[in-house]
Amino acid sequence: MGLLHHDVTLLNFDNAYPWQHKLSDAADEWIDLADIAEANLFCAERALTEIGRRLSARTGRGITFIGNGNYHYVTYLLLSEINRPFSLVLFDNHTDAKLSDGMSGLLSCGSWVAEAAARLPHLQHVLIVGVSAERNLCLPDAQGKIVLRPNAGEPQELLSLIPTEDVYISIDKDVLNRAFAVTNWDHGNMHLRELLAALQALVRTKNVLGIDVCGELPVPPADVWRHADQLRLNEQANLAILQSVMCA
Repeated sequence: MGLLHHDVTLLNFDNAYPWQHKLSDAADEWIDLADIAEANLFCAERALTEIGRRLSARTGRGITFIGNGNYHYVTYLLLSEINRPFSLVLFDNHTDAKLSDGMSGLLSCGSWVAEAAARLPHLQHVLIVGVSAERNLCLPDAQGKIVLRPNAGEPQELLSLIPTEDVYISIDKDVLNRAFAVTNWDHGNMHLRELLAALQALVRTKNVLGIDVCGELPVPPADVWRHADQLRLNEQANLAILQSVMCA
């Protein structure tokens, strides 16, 4: 059991990470994606193909920092690389499981979970932690495959909800209370300690095939100084997540 790979990859969609110097120093690899058009919020098929091509050439398969939550759909591509039965454990304030509203050929930050549940044959179970059970999944055939949990709770109880030994973990920092991270989406109420405890339990008990993290605050270069405290807070959360899964 444990984290299968410990390498750190930073994806550069939006220049979020050059300002996070300590996290940048911890990276084993950078992948530049900033030049790809039609990739923000909604990803066109040709853009998705190019992103997948660049990801496939990376050297590591450990921990991937994606950028802001508009690009969370990249997790779909990372999941599609897995060739054995596994569960997705998603920490997020949103389900990301809404069916595309007639927008054929587009994958979005709000639909990728639904698409993964429907299309990826090795994905057996999806546990979404930190989202209200009242949110509508809009995926009729997902009953029983996608489970919502409002909080992480006790680690043993969380682990009991995961039927497979192999898991992939995805984290959107908007699951956290704004005291611990600042994103461009509405936030949940999870304490950072609760998230870290859940991550450590997962890494110690399950075979973790990979991890990704998103939820950076998109800031134009000219305004970085205005948001220095928020960027620093996000880096602290990223480093805490990284340390918790590396040392578990």
